[in-house]
Amino acid sequence: MTNSTRNISTAAGKRVFLGFSLTTEQTKQIEAIQLQLPANVRLVPSQNLHMTLAFLGYASNETIGALINQIEAIDKPRFTVDLDCIEHWKKPKILCFKGTASDPNLLSMANDGQTIAQKLKLHQSEYHYNPHITLSRKAKAAVDGICYTTLTIKPSALHLFESFAGKDGVEYPILHSWQLT
Repeated sequence: MTNSTRNISTAAGKRVFLGFSLTTEQTKQIEAIQLQLPANVRLVPSQNLHMTLAFLGYASNETIGALINQIEAIDKPRFTVDLDCIEHWKKPKILCFKGTASDPNLLSMANDGQTIAQKLKLHQSEYHYNPHITLSRKAKAAVDGICYTTLTIKPSALHLFESFAGKDGVEYPILHSWQLT
């Protein structure tokens, strides 16, 4: 799909989500885990690795503007989360590196994200927030014997990402960013 085709087909809106970018060192640590995964899974490319805060689904351009304004108004405090477990999620068929949302600042932002999604009639998760990085897609089962160490995430910014199918696969450009305080 060419860029001009993408602009025509999504002129009315985009698939969006909130999340946090990884540092170069964190990306390398995730890539080392991915190298140990079975060959029958589709690895998430390194440029797409991120920690999701909230998947929001399809949003019109008008709704994206309102979303940016709503995110602008909430507290966006710094937080720390440790990702320390590789888990298979059956329904989306993914392997992810996950942790527990115990930092009140992270929990507050996750709750605010869901409140804003509800207010703007965007997708809301049916599950309790689980901080995670998707490692691979099309995973049919859990994996054992993967060597890794705990990954501590301390992001400095929250991002609004777009998700679209590009010519080389899914792409996640950043539409807007906010510094964490």
